[in-house]
Amino acid sequence: MERREIMERLLRLETNVKQLYQDTAELKTITMQLIEENVALEVENKHLKQLIGRSQETGTESTDVSDKPEQKSKEKKKPRLSSKENLAILYQEGFHICKGDLFGKHRNGEDCLFCLQTLEEQS
Repeated sequence: MERREIMERLLRLETNVKQLYQDTAELKTITMQLIEENVALEVENKHLKQLIGRSQETGTESTDVSDKPEQKSKEKKKPRLSSKENLAILYQEGFHICKGDLFGKHRNGEDCLFCLQTLEEQS
């Protein structure tokens, strides 16, 4: 092989590597968006199931004649969120939720694969 052929092959290889890098970055962005959307939909789905369950419970309880003050105070309390929902809220607000030194620090708008993995592990 001549030097010229070697240089041409090397330049083609470099061009291919750059294209692969761009494709990988694009796929990473798409994957991050899909994972975030999936986690948000899971949390919303769980929340809606809880609301449906409560509305069905209150629908059957409304036929009861007993209106005890204890029941009213229990109904007024806000429902407690699961740990996964709390973590998803923190992540959406821009904080790290991954294990280690980054937990609780602001992400500055950047995505974190470790945080997303933590959310996936919670499911």
